Amino acid sequence: MDPAADHADAKKPDVDRSVDYAPYPTLTAEDVAPPPPPSAAVGPRDATSLPPEHNPYVTSSPAPKNTLDTVRGVLGKFGKKVSEAAKKTEDLAGDVWQHLKTGPSVADAAMGRISQTSKVIAEGGYENIFQQTFEILPEEKLKKSYACYLSTSAGPVIGVLYLSTAKLAFCSDNPLSYKVGDKTEWSYYKVFE
Repeated sequence: MDPAADHADAKKPDVDRSVDYAPYPTLTAEDVAPPPPPSAAVGPRDATSLPPEHNPYVTSSPAPKNTLDTVRGVLGKFGKKVSEAAKKTEDLAGDVWQHLKTGPSVADAAMGRISQTSKVIAEGGYENIFQQTFEILPEEKLKKSYACYLSTSAGPVIGVLYLSTAKLAFCSDNPLSYKVGDKTEWSYYKVFE
């Protein structure tokens, strides 16, 4: 094959071509007609959806409706959470202060609360302490426990109030002394209903 011969054949006019032949494509009226208007079934998200064969590394999402409204919404939710946390903190601080000032001294009350928390951790939680302290029914479960003072004729007694599915009970954190004849006895102060 001679490349020069192929080149010479390419320059010869082709006389066998029809009258409709053109070296460029011919366009029909359908080719240049404007696209039809979108149908009523097209939604706002259809304009942002990509064909299934699109690039898997590129995702599209619709633009946010109003950035200012979005920021207001987020700040509103954040403000509500901060407000709730502040309320809980105020309640906790008030409870701690009430607890500390109810005891014989602030230092004694604080040390009692620390020792009570240590006991709860060492014993495996309030549920275990409740089961060891009180006789419970087989299906009885502890629902809630509250650190509190029980008011007695001898003064406030620090302890834990237990609320179970079967009873309401209180047990002091420390044993209290009482006299039996000439002897001094020690016992935990327990009350239950």
